[in-house]
Amino acid sequence: MSPAYAASAQPAKVSFNIPAGQLEQVLVAIARSVRGIILFDPALVGSLKSVGVSGSLTVQDALREAMQGSGLEAVANPDGSFGVHRVAVKTALPIAAEVLPAPIVSTEPEPSVLPPVIVTNSVDTYHGYHDTGFIMRDTRSATRTDTLLANIPQSIQGVTTDLMESQQAQSVVDTLRNVSAVTYARGSGVDQAATIYVRGFIAPVMKNGVADLVSLTNVINGRGAGSSAITSLDTPIAAIERVEVLGGADSIITGGPMEPGGAVNIVTKRPQANTIREATLEIGNDGHRRAALDLAGSLSADRTWTYRTVISATDDARTFDGYDGARELYLAPSVGYKHDGTTIAAGFSHQLNHSPFGGYQSAELTAQGPGPDQHTSPWGRPDDHSFAAKTELFYDLEQRLAPGWAFLSKAHYTKLRYNAAGYANCFPSFVGASDGICFPDQSSVTSYTRNIENSVRASFQTGPLQHTLLAGMSYGQTRLGSYSDVSPLGGVIVPWPPSGLDLPPVSAPASLITTDDTFYYTNFFLQDQVTWGRWHVLANVGHEQERNNFSTDTDSNGVEHDTSPPKNAPVYNVGVAYRLNENTALYANTFRSFTPGSTVLDSTLNGGPPGVVVAPPTIGRSVEIGVKLNLLNNRATFSAAIFRATHKDVLYQLSGPITATSYSDYVLLPSTISRGIELNFAGRLMPGWNLTASYSYIAFQYAKPPDQDPQISQFPRHRASLWTTYDLQSEAWRGWGAGIGLTARSGYTAVPDSDVLGHIAGQTRTDASIYYRSRHWSTTLGIKNLFNRRLYSDFATSTVGVEPSRTLLLTNTFEF
Repeated sequence: MSPAYAASAQPAKVSFNIPAGQLEQVLVAIARSVRGIILFDPALVGSLKSVGVSGSLTVQDALREAMQGSGLEAVANPDGSFGVHRVAVKTALPIAAEVLPAPIVSTEPEPSVLPPVIVTNSVDTYHGYHDTGFIMRDTRSATRTDTLLANIPQSIQGVTTDLMESQQAQSVVDTLRNVSAVTYARGSGVDQAATIYVRGFIAPVMKNGVADLVSLTNVINGRGAGSSAITSLDTPIAAIERVEVLGGADSIITGGPMEPGGAVNIVTKRPQANTIREATLEIGNDGHRRAALDLAGSLSADRTWTYRTVISATDDARTFDGYDGARELYLAPSVGYKHDGTTIAAGFSHQLNHSPFGGYQSAELTAQGPGPDQHTSPWGRPDDHSFAAKTELFYDLEQRLAPGWAFLSKAHYTKLRYNAAGYANCFPSFVGASDGICFPDQSSVTSYTRNIENSVRASFQTGPLQHTLLAGMSYGQTRLGSYSDVSPLGGVIVPWPPSGLDLPPVSAPASLITTDDTFYYTNFFLQDQVTWGRWHVLANVGHEQERNNFSTDTDSNGVEHDTSPPKNAPVYNVGVAYRLNENTALYANTFRSFTPGSTVLDSTLNGGPPGVVVAPPTIGRSVEIGVKLNLLNNRATFSAAIFRATHKDVLYQLSGPITATSYSDYVLLPSTISRGIELNFAGRLMPGWNLTASYSYIAFQYAKPPDQDPQISQFPRHRASLWTTYDLQSEAWRGWGAGIGLTARSGYTAVPDSDVLGHIAGQTRTDASIYYRSRHWSTTLGIKNLFNRRLYSDFATSTVGVEPSRTLLLTNTFEF
């Protein structure tokens, strides 16, 4: 269903002068004239013509005149919108007649979107999604096929473009505040996340369904020694259509190893036929400046060839702690083609990042809680920074082979170049010390990543069962082309915390080491989506393998061993959804994931004989039950899930020997367990009022090492978020509105270096905005951390991240 935006039903008349033409375009013109909502299925209006509309008419009369002789009628909805339907045909299909739909097929009213925009891309002209407002209706990420969320037996939450724009989101990390099951450890950079956690477990990050196989890593002899570089988390907001969070141990979808909590998928904007000419200008605290351009449209008269180009640039004057500001340039053109059973989108992106070594705050964690801010001035020199250049090429193809049969293929290539020079790592000499040491970072790395996935899809029936069968294989490799991680020897003694330093400059590395070290991943999968009346079954089986060509080690006898034999494991997903009615679905699932085991020399395992230890893969399992609801005449959605995830057989090295030898002693830990509930709501409560809210309770418990007390959870158990906007409804204030949001969590404990528990108190952050929307431009003034509270991140070790203080943003968007 494509929504065009038209005014709520009112008896007042409006002057129309819309010429004859395609019915779809006439409906859009009516919507533009009165700025409200008209809902219609592009396939329904198809190639129908309209005589146009002229004169002073009510919206109802204008629609009746536009559709005369078409066999269609406009029906007023309770929220003031209009739906276009065939005369005398019911709008709701019986559950038993459901087939797997194209992206948006619901014939019920969809939520309004703030700000009002025209969305009329049909399935035949758009390569992306058709999200409206704060609600996602369907996805390809969980099944590799277009499937309604209600028919997928899995928790899937998301952040749409309209929600991101409404909140003035600055990064992917910023958007994930809307999903309460997600936490992150703050990284060393402006609004960076070093690690994303879903349900307490480390989560892989994907972009358009392709995972970052080796992120932020300089792989040298099997060791990760890199620093921050460009990952999918650094995709500019201007280029993102939605951000999805998939719950559960879904290794088959991520295409490689993962822990059992879930995964994050970033979906970038794709080509479309409808014209977009949109420019964004933004300013904020500390000289923040951002500009973006979004261009899209048709390249051919029949709208089969389309394009999309996104350009984004950031130029910040400085960081709050005195470093030179961040700079970024991003360019992403793409083209699309849809005609006669062939669908393809292809393009590339090029991203340049100049990232200061500052711009983030942290505090030392003590038994009394977080200490004072550590970053008050540059720890090294104001111009200490890293530079990264990332180039990506992609294609995504679907070719119909015969009725019910299709070939699917997608590929992704990435080249990443990263250089750093400056003082990045500073530490106190000991807890409570008045001095510390700063180590220079002088590193460089170039890496290449290739991913390709091919599959065949077949749709057929066996008796009463409707099948969508998918069989395929994905292959990925990440190769380290060259590197230098040799930093100048020794560190520099500094006062602690560092302040007002005048340290010698650090030059870039003088030479690079060329290598062919490569990680390889393969994933074979077979999937069947079965529909039988109200039942929807998802069954996946797969076989995954990881290997590399460089890991060797020498034992105590001088014998060299290959420590990188192939590591593989079978994985599976099974889930069932039952549609009680057209608005209610119950579901349950069980998923399985794996992470590769390790090979270590001169060691023992679980007290066994010494020698070469080959640890088994670490197995993740998740179980989940839940419910999904469409509410308020399909203007809102609600979902609830209860889950349990376990991670078993993690290899752990004991600090004290259990054998009287010089060997290293290892054990396989019992299960790390995460259990909890998730609640999510999104939609429009009444005309002009949009809301999204999320709550999670997560009880996370690490596996207990032998002869030690159980490690505590370093995550808050309770997290909640809420964001709501309201458009003023009176004619005098038309276009004006306001938004307000809360992000809250409970307190939690962590273990600082003193081995005494440190407590981080619960907290609530408040954001607010006021905005004005007109037909061709909008402006939003937003305040993040409205009350300027000292807030801490949701994960801590010996230090805890300190969230930014009050931040003002002014965002202006223009259509031309």
